[in-house]
Amino acid sequence: MSLEHLKKYCVGDNQETTLQAVIDTGSNRKAADKLGKNRRSVDIMIKRLRQKAAQSAEAPDVDVNHKTMEGFYAKRVSTAFGPDGDIKLQWVIQEQDKVQIDAMLDQFREGLRDDLKGLHKPIAAPDETLDGLMNCYMIGDHHLGMLASSKETGEGNYDTDIAVGLLEDAVDSLVARSPKSKRGLLCNLGDFFHANNEAGTTKNSTPLDTDGRYGRTVREGVNLLKRVVIRLLEHHEEVTVLNVRGNHDSDPALWLNEAMKMYFEDEPRVTIPDNYSKFTHLEFGNNLVVLHHGDKITPQRIYESVTRRLSAEWGRTKYRFGWLGHLHHKKVHEQGGMVFEVWNVLANPDSWHASSGFGSSRSMTCVVLSEEYGEDSRVTVNPDRIEGEKNEKL
Repeated sequence: MSLEHLKKYCVGDNQETTLQAVIDTGSNRKAADKLGKNRRSVDIMIKRLRQKAAQSAEAPDVDVNHKTMEGFYAKRVSTAFGPDGDIKLQWVIQEQDKVQIDAMLDQFREGLRDDLKGLHKPIAAPDETLDGLMNCYMIGDHHLGMLASSKETGEGNYDTDIAVGLLEDAVDSLVARSPKSKRGLLCNLGDFFHANNEAGTTKNSTPLDTDGRYGRTVREGVNLLKRVVIRLLEHHEEVTVLNVRGNHDSDPALWLNEAMKMYFEDEPRVTIPDNYSKFTHLEFGNNLVVLHHGDKITPQRIYESVTRRLSAEWGRTKYRFGWLGHLHHKKVHEQGGMVFEVWNVLANPDSWHASSGFGSSRSMTCVVLSEEYGEDSRVTVNPDRIEGEKNEKL
């Protein structure tokens, strides 16, 4: 029985190597012996790959071999057999993916566990940090993997390499000019990745201008965020990472969060909460910080949701902030005891935004919160300053 069809469902080198060993040796036991693995772990991995394939209606060993459309799962398979036992008719009832989060993340963790586990070695905390302060670093929609040409947009070029360098330089500048607070908060406000999948589209199948292979973008994104967190660990005793799910990267944001959790699982100074919900929040003394990407929702509805779901946190705090992305341009207003702020981005506009007349100033900000008094100060960097600081170092 061939298992070749399972290759497309592998995640990470560990699953690919194990599956290939099973194919080459012809059995799970022989593959386990060849790789020096536990037989049961190989059995579980192959079973999970079969389940993942079956969700897409690929199970040729039981006469089901109809791949579902992207974004859909096989809800039900009905087969009609003739008197001779041959298949006469077969229906695959497809259902749109309801973001089966637990199953998807289990598969992702299993695929990358051996690739990521134990790679990060805890580093020493900085000396003499300022207690009672928290630096909040705002990553607006970074759209890693987007491709933009200045000749088409009338503004700067943008690709994966440019995006990586911009964010690293911006974080370096903000860290160098912000107070050495005890706590650091990294706020990824969503749309960190430009595309939701290797087809180069959003989850709703809107086609996008993308830069190169999706696998490279994924690898660059995971490594980029990892380096940013390590940079913050050099400046703060404690670092919390909040990864918001955007409309461009609702699925990648989930596994990006899992990758960070797995990489930093032995680092006691890093906290990375789950991001199943599109809402995420953090309480810091008298401050309540609520993050949402900002798509398909208004500040009024966010305010209503926060006062309903986080009533206890609301009652304990005096300064409440709603930090959003999505719009790419600065927008601030106060509503019902909550200050809403939409943050700028570092990315240049893509072809669609430029041709539609959308654009904004580009920047990244670090907001410093006082545990007792709310916002204490803020530091901002834009691409011009980044370029100037780089030239000064030459």
